Amino acid sequence: MSRRTRHAFTLIELLVVIAIIAILAAILFPVFAQAREKARQNACLSNVRQLGMGVLQYVQDYDELYFPHVTERTAPSSVPDTADARFVWSIRGKLDPYIKSQGIFRCPSNPNDWPTPEPRNWWFSDYGFNHNEALIGAASLPGSGANQAWVDFYSDPNPATFGGADFGISDQYGIKDIDRPANFIVLGDSERANGGASRGGVYPQKYIGALRSSVAPPANVNDQQARLAGRHIKNGAQVYPQGGSNIAYADGHAKFVTTADKTWRSYQDNDWRRNPRP
Repeated sequence: MSRRTRHAFTLIELLVVIAIIAILAAILFPVFAQAREKARQNACLSNVRQLGMGVLQYVQDYDELYFPHVTERTAPSSVPDTADARFVWSIRGKLDPYIKSQGIFRCPSNPNDWPTPEPRNWWFSDYGFNHNEALIGAASLPGSGANQAWVDFYSDPNPATFGGADFGISDQYGIKDIDRPANFIVLGDSERANGGASRGGVYPQKYIGALRSSVAPPANVNDQQARLAGRHIKNGAQVYPQGGSNIAYADGHAKFVTTADKTWRSYQDNDWRRNPRP
């Protein structure tokens, strides 16, 4: 009778197999992670596109003018400081009739939870709107008018200084006031400098804060206002190391921008102005 000889793995063979598996895992796991983030980025882009289309519908219903405010903090003192009463003063309330779900204000790539809602801070958003705050008075601002210098910036019509009145939108402006709608930011991924959620606005203070004139933003402007957030596909020095942003433009289209800095070519020529001058 013949006998079958059974062979077992030697220790060296086992270690080789384990090493091969480890190498394959090291190669594939980053690919899987990048694929998951790409899916989240696409879901976020869908949110931004839906919000952009909601803005266009709003504009059509309001004589082609944009919204007067984007946060509940601008509500008159006569409005009860409750979530329900101030909903209509938030951008989420303004666009509610034009969107299918409030859930689209949440970006799937944002790992941070929103703060706990409280008076003057009821309605948060992962997306901010390029809003001109010229008509916001000091009485509407938190604290003792800490943002008044920023309001003054948006009120300044003089191109020789800042020409801040040309930045952003409000109910004083419509699509007809935008020179290049396909290059003008309406909304995009946003967050505060500390990673906190926006209350509805997004502002170019990251760039303007470095400028100085007779009308200058407050010294701590980078801590006060929300900016474009680079949330998507961060991968060291290989894939968008600063993180890309999803942005919707005034003509209704939305796209992924590999870095927010590409929206700012110079103070006169950028995607935040209604009438940029290259």
